[in-house]
Amino acid sequence: MKPSPFRYVRPSTVAEAVAALAVGDATVLAGGQSLVPLMSLRLTRPRTVVDINRVAGLGLITERDGQVVVGATARQADVLASGLVRAKAPLVAAALAHVAHVQVRTRGTVVGNLVHHDPASELPAVALALDAGFTLAARHGQRRVSAAEFFVGEFATAAAAEELVTEVSFPAAPPGTGAAFHEITRKARDWPLLGAAAQLTVRDGEIVEARVAVCGVAATPVRQDRVEAELVGRPAARSVALAASAAAHADIAAHINARSSADYRRRVLPVVVRRALLSALESALEPARAERVREGVG
Repeated sequence: MKPSPFRYVRPSTVAEAVAALAVGDATVLAGGQSLVPLMSLRLTRPRTVVDINRVAGLGLITERDGQVVVGATARQADVLASGLVRAKAPLVAAALAHVAHVQVRTRGTVVGNLVHHDPASELPAVALALDAGFTLAARHGQRRVSAAEFFVGEFATAAAAEELVTEVSFPAAPPGTGAAFHEITRKARDWPLLGAAAQLTVRDGEIVEARVAVCGVAATPVRQDRVEAELVGRPAARSVALAASAAAHADIAAHINARSSADYRRRVLPVVVRRALLSALESALEPARAERVREGVG
């Protein structure tokens, strides 16, 4: 099928973009990896498509005020390849390695994935775990929204129709941080049945910060606060991570994932959390182990 007729607008500034969105019945085109198929199937029929790819400044990947900032048109492949992201936002990089295929990541955007908000997608869980912040622009000004407030339902966010999400920011990880994303799929590069994002910070042999969230279980990603509570202040040991994973929880929504039953995801949830925690812990401890080897201690 082909899309229904639409008006195409290609602004060069954020002001022009939000002015076009304010007209009504408009949608934003960035990477187009979700929007274009939906339009081709006529599952969505916007009157106006606002292409933001030529808006200056939206492709940034930078550090600002202790935050790693990713602009609205920054491609997933570029974010994954960024040394800054790998060093200061390792959980973002860990999750992006699981997102679709290289062809999709080359065109798709991080912000677009988050705004689309498929409940099985990896990046919303990462944003929630890291307490990411979103900047939304409109004709009357801009506002900031936390990840906990941004994801409001299946394929739904707090962004109003006339608002443009210009960037997302992730807190820069402190030294001693390790991160991992683990998911279960039916085949390689398939959509996840269930996924877990974990980031741990270790200092002097103790877990001082834990950030854990899961996707594919409910209409929004679910923060694993009980798991985090079982980790913080405890020794950085595999036994601690194994015990903490038993506290994984979520009210499993049966309809969210047609590829697996609610009962299956309920039983597998602690498993994916455990695997993510163990990998994150290993990543956090690796620099210390390398240092001991250099000093001839271990």
